[in-house]
Amino acid sequence: MSAPENTYNIERSFGMGVLLKLTKTNVNGIKITTDGRQFSSNVSSNEISRAVDSVLETHNIRLKIR
Repeated sequence: MSAPENTYNIERSFGMGVLLKLTKTNVNGIKITTDGRQFSSNVSSNEISRAVDSVLETHNIRLKIR
């Protein structure tokens, strides 16, 4: 069974957990759940991406990938 198009799923990691928790705390309407293996949200990948970008900008967070 595949996930509905209007939800977003990503493999669970500590960094994603922190970022998604910060996002759901700061953006109304975002819900994040986990089944222990992955995180799921109640919104599409585009919506969660915009919400995460907004939180990163608001909190002046810059990611460095090495």
